[in-house]
Amino acid sequence: MPEDPIGQEMSRILNEKLQRVIDKQTEHTIALANHTAALDRLEKGQEQLKAMIQELLNREQ
Repeated sequence: MPEDPIGQEMSRILNEKLQRVIDKQTEHTIALANHTAALDRLEKGQEQLKAMIQELLNREQ
């Protein structure tokens, strides 16, 4: 069976587009993970600050 150059080119183009989509999805997944980690750090910092404020208020009583 002879090779179909048009079919091969379309397959190559589709594979390249699919790889770009996968790469972009990977970038977004990494960004989301980084934002989630930053949010966790912020929440922990808020908890620590709240505990320190409570400790200072308890000392004043």
